[in-house]
Amino acid sequence: MKKYIIIFILAYSTLFAQEKSLIQIAYNSLKSGNYDNAITNYSKSIESYNQYAPAYYGRGVAYYHSNQFRQAILDYTKALDLNPKLTEAILARGLSFAKIEDYNNAIKDFTEYLKLVPNSYQAYFSRGNIYYILEDDENALSDYNEAIKLNSQYGLPYYGKAIIYKFKKQYDLALKNFDEYLKLNGNKDNLKEEVERLIKEIEDK
Repeated sequence: MKKYIIIFILAYSTLFAQEKSLIQIAYNSLKSGNYDNAITNYSKSIESYNQYAPAYYGRGVAYYHSNQFRQAILDYTKALDLNPKLTEAILARGLSFAKIEDYNNAIKDFTEYLKLVPNSYQAYFSRGNIYYILEDDENALSDYNEAIKLNSQYGLPYYGKAIIYKFKKQYDLALKNFDEYLKLNGNKDNLKEEVERLIKEIEDK
């Protein structure tokens, strides 16, 4: 009997080592932007052991960056089923819902995430964008302001605010926020040319 137990332990140890190797390869592929390879290796890992939440989360990230948003949502949901404390999967799923224009579920996930991680300026900004799309300017501005309170060096909420103020014809506030955005982000988001065009549009009125 002891012989069989030893053989079983050795076999399990070998499988565990293989699992770790696949996860590491998948993770390295994810970091290097080789998303197809990441998906392949996370999938192999899941085939051998389907109860490891980070494997589903990692594959979800790879699916997201491959524009396979519905597959990403399925993986993030499975990861959360296996480990409800994997809060990053909630934020990531919200971003995926936003990509497929399921805005109600996106807001639901961002709101849930903010209850767990109330200092996430990225989540406030992301939820603000959804409110903006839904033409809920009051809530959009509120979320952009919260994002700025949490990180005053984060430029994108200023851009969001400026766009809203421009459409509301509050041009002084629009120019102020466009200027703040350019000061913080410059052309980091490839928006400088568009911002300068919008500023000129206001100044020419």
